[in-house]
Amino acid sequence: MHFAGEYIFFTGKNPFTTKKVPIKIKWYKLPKNVIKLNCDGAFSSTNNATGIGGLFRNSNGDWIIGYHKAIHASSSIHAELLALLEGLRIAMEFNDTNMEIETDSTDVIKLMHEDCTNFHNIIFECRWLMHQLRLPILKHNFTEGNEVAHRLAKEAMKHPPSNKCVYHARPPFFC
Repeated sequence: MHFAGEYIFFTGKNPFTTKKVPIKIKWYKLPKNVIKLNCDGAFSSTNNATGIGGLFRNSNGDWIIGYHKAIHASSSIHAELLALLEGLRIAMEFNDTNMEIETDSTDVIKLMHEDCTNFHNIIFECRWLMHQLRLPILKHNFTEGNEVAHRLAKEAMKHPPSNKCVYHARPPFFC
């Protein structure tokens, strides 16, 4: 009789499954004169390809500038950190000190707030640039809300690694 109970438990409907809750992903209007940076990294160990991408938008959600770059990275977290670093460098070039940053990588947010020996140099440079930019807010956005940055990063993966970053004054066709 004991085995019959196990059989029913393991073959029947799982009573412990959680219900999926849909989350609305939408653009939240920023305060006036605030710029948002969305950044993302794409990594493929099978293709040995990595791309980073990002875009800056104004408080109305209008495109300011986008970027993508094919690079070398050792992991997806490494790619995400490099995408943030590139975005911060661009922000410094344009002197965008009133900004928010969004990433779909909770690991990057965690690494920026903890002491970590992995990727120490990149994290240190990101922290230094964020300090120079008056400590912009770094927050999480779901992958669906970061899709344009992801498409830019995926596009970069199609090209050989380079030191050159491609800039986009308008959204490219693949976005």
